[in-house]
Amino acid sequence: MFSEKELNLEETELREQVSLLTPAQHEKYLQMEQSLRKHPGTYAALNWFFLLGLHHFYLRRWPRGIIDLLLSSIALYVLLNTDSPAYGGALLLAVAIIEVPQLLNYEHLVHSHNNQMMRRCLRRLPKTAPAIADKPKR
Repeated sequence: MFSEKELNLEETELREQVSLLTPAQHEKYLQMEQSLRKHPGTYAALNWFFLLGLHHFYLRRWPRGIIDLLLSSIALYVLLNTDSPAYGGALLLAVAIIEVPQLLNYEHLVHSHNNQMMRRCLRRLPKTAPAIADKPKR
């Protein structure tokens, strides 16, 4: 997984790159970052509904969210509508066991996501050509 020290070091390096941007690039970067940055508190709140996979959708991890949603739906259907609810309960338990690390490491997951987002924003910035001084024509 991710250690807090590694994530903080990575973020510091990214922030140093941001500090080297031109004012126009910096403004564009901030606009992109604000629209893409995720908040640990929101992720944590969604994480309490971990069997539905809502927290995966929040971080745009679509395949994982869809898998959780499908498995949870199947498990609830089997649990409530069949003669063998033990299978549904076992499937829900399996999803819960897989998702518990997400619940416990939510701060690191969001921090990692935000670092990746910062890196993407930096790559998307238009490169500015060096200013070329106009020479007077003779």
